[in-house]
Amino acid sequence: MRHRRHRLGLGLALTILIGVAGPERGRGDVSPTTGEEDVLIERGDLQQLVAAAEPGATLLLRRGQYQGPVTIETPVTIRGEPGTVISGDGRGSVIEIVADDVRLERLIIRRSGRDLSKDDAGILVLGDRAVLKDLVLRENLHGVYLLSAEEARLSGLEIIGLAATEEEPEVIGADAVDSDHMHHSPPTTQSLMGNGIHLFDADGATVEGNYIHHVRDGIYVAHTNRARIERNRIHDSRYGIHYMYSSDNLIADNELWGNVAGPALMFSRNLEVRKNSMYDHSGFRAYGLLLQNVDASRFTANEIRANRVGMRLQNSSANEFRRNRLTGNLLGMTMNSSSRDNLLTRNEFGVNLRQIGLTGPVPPTDWAEDGVGNEWSDALPLDLTGDGVSEWPHHEVDLLAERRERFPEVELLVGSMGIKIVEWALRKAPIPGMRYITDPHPLVNHRVKERG
Repeated sequence: MRHRRHRLGLGLALTILIGVAGPERGRGDVSPTTGEEDVLIERGDLQQLVAAAEPGATLLLRRGQYQGPVTIETPVTIRGEPGTVISGDGRGSVIEIVADDVRLERLIIRRSGRDLSKDDAGILVLGDRAVLKDLVLRENLHGVYLLSAEEARLSGLEIIGLAATEEEPEVIGADAVDSDHMHHSPPTTQSLMGNGIHLFDADGATVEGNYIHHVRDGIYVAHTNRARIERNRIHDSRYGIHYMYSSDNLIADNELWGNVAGPALMFSRNLEVRKNSMYDHSGFRAYGLLLQNVDASRFTANEIRANRVGMRLQNSSANEFRRNRLTGNLLGMTMNSSSRDNLLTRNEFGVNLRQIGLTGPVPPTDWAEDGVGNEWSDALPLDLTGDGVSEWPHHEVDLLAERRERFPEVELLVGSMGIKIVEWALRKAPIPGMRYITDPHPLVNHRVKERG
């Protein structure tokens, strides 16, 4: 086969069409689309063919099942017909990409190992500039794991986690996630499974247009800068998007629902988070958006609705929140006393059971910029000048704040008619010692918010 390739001429990219097992192994045909020679081989020879391929070759896999695992040490393209499956043997990763500039397209990849300590995955990427496009990954521990691999591009992937088919997935190395309690991991088996897409030291990655569900974290990003996470759909996982120690990244136009939290962003800075939809996160410690030790980041035009808590700020400072919409949540927003010097302007706090929860002393926060604050569903609409901004400041009181910290059971009183009446009165004239925030210039007109 090598002699046959050399006759094609130096520098000519080889296209090989691989079929399922047949009686004429090695029969040469001419491709009607490329005019180049096709080689038919039996299933199970994929590793041998990949190892023999020249740099730049394109391997076209006909519909059928091929046996993994496969290690790719040469820059090649592997492209399948609809229904092409590469199946592992339940040990290690199904495909391991070692070379730079490898491309995988239109494949079903299944049955990796289950060892968390070895990063078992449907695809383990170690080389730079990998392109993974239009793949289905199922029955794997991690879907895709990028490890010290730069400038990867992942698009059009469907990743189905173990929880979709197994009530009690058997995972090796579960002690690797013993520390999950500090990240509000729920008491379910999902905390012991792999992530949909796992990025570690994967600067410059682009992750866009993927559909991920029933995994541990939909997209996990650690020690990764200059990444773009766009237009992904993630549900029924722990955290939809989980950031740790990563900076200068974009998170935009993603839809996250039915997880424990939408984006859970931790120990990161200079993030751009815009136009994401985060909804239906309910249950134990559920958040639409969770920030822990996130600084100097911008949150713009996000839709945060129907969550137990819309947004939580924990030890997060110097962030800007503009034109976000928080509505239909049990609690619109909560922040602790260490979240300082944040700016909130032109946001809409719609009909939430409670708007603001305060943990500890009220931190210094700017609730308006250039005379423009936020829109509150329960604010007094007093606009004497017709500029869309009320002349009457708006106070949000957390009546049970201190008692809630000492006696969590008082949360059951939130929403009762008696508490609502008292809080309504205190908004007009808060008393000394009461925990409350003040928006000095609340909005009474949507158009003012949209112009910002």
